[in-house]
Amino acid sequence: MKKIIFFIAVFSSVTLTAQVQEAKDVSYAVIEKAPTYPGCNNGDKECFQAKLQEEITKNFNSKITSSLSSKQQVVVQFTITADGDFTDVKVKALNNDIKEEVIRIFSLLPKVTPGTMKGESKAVTFTLPLIVEPAKKKISNTLVAPSQPQNN
Repeated sequence: MKKIIFFIAVFSSVTLTAQVQEAKDVSYAVIEKAPTYPGCNNGDKECFQAKLQEEITKNFNSKITSSLSSKQQVVVQFTITADGDFTDVKVKALNNDIKEEVIRIFSLLPKVTPGTMKGESKAVTFTLPLIVEPAKKKISNTLVAPSQPQNN
């Protein structure tokens, strides 16, 4: 059975970041307390990123990559609402099956504790670059915390 090569790419200007969607939203890079994934310490960004990466990798249907001849860049934008739900998942991918699979995975994610700013729950919009590769190569999972917000 083929295995999926799935890792989160880190580019100098494209990292796991949050974008201000509306005035009420706060950037992931500057939020006082980041959203908290179940099983993580409150506001632990590294644990949040690791758990998200783990869920994506664990739930990804590797059969979808069997037709890939080369790696595919995928960009996922999503919001964690002030209630802790993953919503507004938008995926940019050349392969429609990969796009649908990423959307499916995000529909399975558990509710998280929302991020807060000045003691108030805030919605945060993230941009997450991914690389999906055919199974012929070594599996690598890497995620680096953001260093700065992405400007749009």
